[in-house]
Amino acid sequence: MKQSLIVVGLQWGDEGKGKIIDAIAPSFDYVVRWNGGNNAGHTVVVDGKRFALSLVPSGVLQKKKLLIAQGVVINPTILLGEIQMLEEAGYRLDLTIDSRCHIVMPYHSAMDAANEAWKGKNATGSLHLGIGYCYEDRNNRAGIRLEFLVRPDELKEKLEHIVPLKKAIIEKVYGVKTDFTVQSILDEYILYGKKLHKYIGDVSSLVSKQMDTHAFLFEQAHGTMLDPVFGTYPFTVAPPTIASAVFPSVGIAARPLDVIGVVKAYTTRVGNGPFPTELFDKTGETIRKAGREFGTVSKRPRRCGWLDLPVLRYAVRINGVTRLAITKLDVLSGIKKLKVCIGYRYGSKMLREFPSEISILANTTPIYEILEGWNEDITQASTRSDLPKKTQRYLACIEKNLHIPIRLVSVGAERNALIR
Repeated sequence: MKQSLIVVGLQWGDEGKGKIIDAIAPSFDYVVRWNGGNNAGHTVVVDGKRFALSLVPSGVLQKKKLLIAQGVVINPTILLGEIQMLEEAGYRLDLTIDSRCHIVMPYHSAMDAANEAWKGKNATGSLHLGIGYCYEDRNNRAGIRLEFLVRPDELKEKLEHIVPLKKAIIEKVYGVKTDFTVQSILDEYILYGKKLHKYIGDVSSLVSKQMDTHAFLFEQAHGTMLDPVFGTYPFTVAPPTIASAVFPSVGIAARPLDVIGVVKAYTTRVGNGPFPTELFDKTGETIRKAGREFGTVSKRPRRCGWLDLPVLRYAVRINGVTRLAITKLDVLSGIKKLKVCIGYRYGSKMLREFPSEISILANTTPIYEILEGWNEDITQASTRSDLPKKTQRYLACIEKNLHIPIRLVSVGAERNALIR
């Protein structure tokens, strides 16, 4: 039996999963994207060229067979744009998209923007891409699945039922003018269906039949702390993000699988919500600039902070992580003192574990262990022994606290800047 693997980010997304997936993809037959939409980007740098992908699985750059499972919601414009970009760069896609995938429609993004504006200071920090509203329609049995794009009559019937209601909500409840109609959406999405038709298939069946004879790499979007149940709710995403969600999201029976947890050497998050180790000083700005911490999709500056071990211990536990990959370690070069959060102070209490209640998390103060930083350029290191002693101690601190071995360390943006 071939061994498959789940890759999950252990923070608030943007951990560098794309690079790790690109690095380990050669050992697998298929790479499967199983959750999220085009609000989560993966970036891989190959020979100085940056590939920013939000829907096509990162394994495309290793020319692997690619699958998009039903847990993903698809914006056809974005997906087709990524396919065109990759083909122009010389990559031919062997891609299958599950017919059950739901489609992001124009009224989803319009609802998203209108609702965020209405929330004002209580906004969650959505990118206004309509992803959450697409998932909402899926759960309310009012969604448009990929299969409908190749059946115009059925698509028209559904749009005639859905679109008037969406327009009424946006215009009469939120007071926002809309410019889409049933016919304009129908004309546009029938064309998408014609272009995507050759990729449509049954991913659930394919994976189920080949799981014992082929190795699958399951690629997560977002990060553990954005899970709508186990993350910092309500400042989360709509789809599940923890490792066990792979099975229903793909449509396969649960089985024991190894899980590699990807950890940025510091912490970042985009949007609103509590962030105990966030930095508001020059060090935070230094990390943001050195790490190019601007959203792959949103281009918004990411909030930056110190490494948070209670978050990581929690994420390791709920995902069943068996090994770690550390990314962007090189970004910390040149910082004199490195702080690592080992717990929180909440009133008179010291919390070692990540709290389940967001109201507690929002009122905690981090407790830090301070480590010596390093000045050396580590981007040419090929083994852990090549790293400065202080860098090695930083990695050892992570392993000691999480009780999980580090198997991969990214020391630069390039594909080959990786310690295995």
